[in-house]
Amino acid sequence: MNEGGTPGREREVRLAEVLRPEHVVAPLPADTVQAAVSALAQRLMDSGDVADPERLARLFAESRIRDMVQVGGRVLLPHVRTEAVQRLVVALGVAPLPLNDGAGGEDGGARVVVLVLAPPSATGLYLQTLAALARVLRNDAVVDAMIGARSAEQILAIPEVAAISIQPRLTVRDVMAPRVYRVGPDAPVREVLELIADHGFRAVPVVDEERGVLGMVTDRDLMRFFLPVVQKTTGESPAGLKDTPVREVMSRSVICVSEDQALTEVMSIMVAKDVERLPVVNEGKLTGFLTRGDILRKLFAFP
Repeated sequence: MNEGGTPGREREVRLAEVLRPEHVVAPLPADTVQAAVSALAQRLMDSGDVADPERLARLFAESRIRDMVQVGGRVLLPHVRTEAVQRLVVALGVAPLPLNDGAGGEDGGARVVVLVLAPPSATGLYLQTLAALARVLRNDAVVDAMIGARSAEQILAIPEVAAISIQPRLTVRDVMAPRVYRVGPDAPVREVLELIADHGFRAVPVVDEERGVLGMVTDRDLMRFFLPVVQKTTGESPAGLKDTPVREVMSRSVICVSEDQALTEVMSIMVAKDVERLPVVNEGKLTGFLTRGDILRKLFAFP
């Protein structure tokens, strides 16, 4: 089942379908980030790609863009979901000089600004577009080529830019880390402590012999388990509890997600439930782990 309940496989989208030559402004007549974003928004309105220009104009007049990804020191990706547009649209500008407002990095300021607008319903395509752009624009050679280009056609003809394709639906499988560290319910707590100490984990899944998820031991569970002993004044040491079976410490109420689940759906679960990490299963067996950090690194191409 695809996002929104539409059956069938969603079509791959080429960047050229949402970033046309008339959406590219080079040189971009702006000396601040806000002026650059406003100029790109105006270009989209002038080209007829904004269904409600007044709504979009109010959005940019009333507040600064709060959602902005910086890629390296010379690229900014401001992005907004708004009902002012009926489909995803992208505009790109290259400023002749570094933009101020403290937007740039060590190179002295951003030069390339890519504005992404999408309706609230296009979550998957919106996130995938940001991820695809960020991955390509982390390449300094691509940014150099954009800055050196003299026309929209030259920018769009840069091989790496022309090759950008956008998968409209990210799944958990695309993002998860295939971590195989786990413990059995009869394992001593010391095994979990060693995994946490050696690998920096904050949670370890507990599985049966078939790798079915029975529960999870988090650093919070361990703190809760050892706290009563630490509070005692009888001299009892927490070390004496290291041989306690994991089943007596683990949390049994665990949300598991499928490899094939839409990432947007899982992100909503993580936000609504305030969950930082989730076990990933396939046919009931543990196959990986998904954390908020995994999602952010994937979406925005962070190392």
